Amino acid sequence: MNDGFDDEQDSSRIQSDVPSRAPDLSPQQREIRQNLEAIGPEIAAYYLDGIKILHGTDLETAASLLAHIAREIDGGLRDILSSDQAKANIQNQLTEEVLTKLGNYSELKERKGHTASILAALGIDDALVLLSTDDVRVNFAIRWINVSTQFHRFAHRHGAWRVPRDREEFEGLWYEFEGILSNLVGSFLDLLSRLDRICAYEEPTQEIRSTLPNLLGSEERRAYFFRKLEFLTWLEPLKEDGWFDPDRNPMPQESPDQPGYYYSPRWHALEYVVRISTHPECPAHILVDIIDAITDESRERIDNGRTDLDTVKIIGTLPTDRIKPQHITFIADALKSNQKYGLMEQEIGQTILPKLLDGRKLELTLALLTIMLEIEFVEPDLRTLMDDYWIEDALKRHGRAIANLCGIAAADIALVQIRKIADANRFKVNFIKRVESDLSQLSHPDYAELIVSFTSALFRFAAPDSIEQTVQVLLQDPHAIIRRIAFKAITDHYSNLKHLFWEWEGNPLDEIELKPEMYELIQTNNYAFSEGEMEQILQWIESTQD
Repeated sequence: MNDGFDDEQDSSRIQSDVPSRAPDLSPQQREIRQNLEAIGPEIAAYYLDGIKILHGTDLETAASLLAHIAREIDGGLRDILSSDQAKANIQNQLTEEVLTKLGNYSELKERKGHTASILAALGIDDALVLLSTDDVRVNFAIRWINVSTQFHRFAHRHGAWRVPRDREEFEGLWYEFEGILSNLVGSFLDLLSRLDRICAYEEPTQEIRSTLPNLLGSEERRAYFFRKLEFLTWLEPLKEDGWFDPDRNPMPQESPDQPGYYYSPRWHALEYVVRISTHPECPAHILVDIIDAITDESRERIDNGRTDLDTVKIIGTLPTDRIKPQHITFIADALKSNQKYGLMEQEIGQTILPKLLDGRKLELTLALLTIMLEIEFVEPDLRTLMDDYWIEDALKRHGRAIANLCGIAAADIALVQIRKIADANRFKVNFIKRVESDLSQLSHPDYAELIVSFTSALFRFAAPDSIEQTVQVLLQDPHAIIRRIAFKAITDHYSNLKHLFWEWEGNPLDEIELKPEMYELIQTNNYAFSEGEMEQILQWIESTQD
């Protein structure tokens, strides 16, 4: 019985019903196919099959099949052009405001990963760029997202009992997608491919150096090129060609949707310098030239927080003998900037400070310490230039090394800031229950408690004969917290400084504000009191009870 399913009849049907030749392609479609072939034969094959389906007349589920193919092409390109790290970075920034700018929020919030991969593929890694209205990448991203996020509606069944969707329902979307592909794999991808080839040169030829400004005329291509460039040998030619000149430092940009709010664009060329500055063979003199130009105090400062952070990172890689006072001054300006990035404080405390300490650079260390501990008055209170967390981290890590190198000079710097606090708001220091000279005993202290403890630790680490005169002067200071620090120093060096206590004029127990440190001194050292000293203590106690 011939039921229409025997091998011979089935084979004959395939040959007669399915066209064997490729459909006629328009010039745009030929270019898209050719460029997709350069990326991967599979993606190109999907595209060609999509065109066959588009021109076919005998497929009742053509809309669904086209949608599936479009999804495969779209997903393949996103995988090629974006990395997991880049996608994760931008996905974390996709707030409701950003997603609303990109399209339908209720739909995009369910497809953040998809959206993030498109943005990463286009080199968009900062959500603030997405809120801009004049970035060509943003407009292209919106087009791509709008088209590709509709594919799933056609790819899946919309009800087994319903009539299949007509091919015409998807045709408009397919042609829009072809427009996306034409731009994506045409001139844009071609330029990226050229940049890939250039990045592979270990050293740039003069022809390449001459052509580079034209090739890197757009933000996205500069970002792509300098992220890909890895060779140290490019550093000097790029410097000679002016890519690291301070004039190239991008100015802060005002957000069009948030008037008065500015963001710091990336200086992509300098990011390359940051990356290769850690190379063991990186020429220090070139790094110094770059940094000296950026930190030149005669130039008008460009307040770009990203550039400041990158500059500080490069300073942290310099040999100790190449770090200059102007570099430290730059760090101060960067910390005072409204565009400041938090990671800068970590770089200062964990890289630059220990480098200066290890190199025994006393003056530079004191200059940096002054900046790290500095406070300024901002209505309605005082604030530190550095975040308290990073100050605490730096002082706990390097307090002993600071004491060994700087001695009382460091304490003098801290005492200036303590007096500022006491003058502005004495309650901040009066509420310190007890002066602690062991920083490890502090748990998340506020700045006042931290700097008081740090100062006390400096006295504890110091040689007693080097601090005697200073302590004697501090015992007469009008600020009670300063006198308390002096008393704590006597306690920590009792055998050498006890005469400063016993020579006290009047009854020290009458000094109510000094009570915590006074009682600690007596409690800690009473075993060493002579009989006469014990009688003196009893007399003072009786006197206070009268």
